[in-house]
Amino acid sequence: MRTSPPRTARPRPTGPDGSGASAGTEAPAMSHHTRPRRPTRSARWRGVAVRASVILASMPMLAADRPLPDKARPDRPVQDGGPDLRVRLAHDAESATIGAGEGHRLTASTGRRSRTLRPPVRVTVERGRVRLVDAAGGSSDWPRGREVLIASDRGGVVIDEALYPGDAVIVPKGESAFDVIERVPIEEYLPGVLSKELYAGWRDATYEAQAIAARSYALQERQRRRALGSAFDIESDTRDQAYGGSEAHAKARRAVAATRGVVLTYLDAPLRAYYSSTCGGRPASARDTWPIGQGFEFNLAGPIQATPRQCPCGFSPRYRWTVTRDTETLAQRLAAFGADRGSDLRQLRALAAIEPARRNVAGRPAVYRVVDRDGRSWRLSAEDLRLALNFTGRGQGPPPTDARAWSGDVEVAVEGATVRIEGRGFGHGVGMCQFGAEGLARQGRTAAGILAHYYPGARLGPIR
Repeated sequence: MRTSPPRTARPRPTGPDGSGASAGTEAPAMSHHTRPRRPTRSARWRGVAVRASVILASMPMLAADRPLPDKARPDRPVQDGGPDLRVRLAHDAESATIGAGEGHRLTASTGRRSRTLRPPVRVTVERGRVRLVDAAGGSSDWPRGREVLIASDRGGVVIDEALYPGDAVIVPKGESAFDVIERVPIEEYLPGVLSKELYAGWRDATYEAQAIAARSYALQERQRRRALGSAFDIESDTRDQAYGGSEAHAKARRAVAATRGVVLTYLDAPLRAYYSSTCGGRPASARDTWPIGQGFEFNLAGPIQATPRQCPCGFSPRYRWTVTRDTETLAQRLAAFGADRGSDLRQLRALAAIEPARRNVAGRPAVYRVVDRDGRSWRLSAEDLRLALNFTGRGQGPPPTDARAWSGDVEVAVEGATVRIEGRGFGHGVGMCQFGAEGLARQGRTAAGILAHYYPGARLGPIR
């Protein structure tokens, strides 16, 4: 599928080598030169807490080293794979090929009109109208601006040679581009997430913890996007969660089945259960990392704030790392990031220092100060510094892989023409550490125990 790449897309190999469940909000970044606001709960937030405390009184708290409690599971079986998700597989595409299994037929429909097609089907948009050309050479044009659902008579579709368990929805954008969105039940979606997010050889408990975290994150993002009127619920890459469609192995499927319908909750709502590859021993807080204003109050939830903790993620290849950069080139990259975000950091010329300005309760830097040789300074959140150090655009190509900044937990030394960056971990560091979860599983911890460790104060509950 030919697409114009999303601004924040990052390729991700199989396994926890990136920041799964990252920002996922498509919100404006925090101010890059002012101190992030200290979180204050609004009256609305406090009211929700009061109402929810009664509702959740019977919900089980997470407890270490115990199996999932029966009260956490749905009262009756989750029907038909649970709630549907709309997963965006590609955006601003110019063409795509949609197929099905051997002997299958495809049906295209807008709700008022339908047509049977012989796969594979080539998809384009011309003058805002979806055009479909099937293997028999038959073509059909659909009403301008109208979404078109393409489904197989036996379930599942093949999109540009990748198999997906759901149906495809073509959403025209402008005159000649479109998004491809998969409509899929959440329980059929999750195995394709786990197979991308974790290594195949990891423990069952890690997989089960990841299944619950990923289900919780997906449901919260679904709720948020639908309230905004979005055409899709979740991205298929590390802007939300890496997703590989039907390419899921047996361990992933078992973990999803073992935790079917179970989510993490906080204040009677699905918790936005962030996770990343490696925390490096010091977690970050959601409130320091992403917006907390109107519409983003979920980033104030207690279970996703940093607390001092031990994390057995020392076997991660990114537990500790050191890279070097050219000082002048790095200053240009930081300035380009500032220009892209509309920040005064664009005025940076000669870099003198990058130093922590505030640390969280776990000792991890939450805010940094960037200083130039004239004594001017700018403040960046730790996550924005990570993005700035790797910024691509405005004339800046990507840094070499062996020179990337893998997290926002860094110590930076400007030494003349060279900058040395010593870092901890990989990813944003909020919520569950995937390598740490596997470390706990190797110590005999259950999925419930792993989740209790990384989301203190959260509860387990059924999908409602």
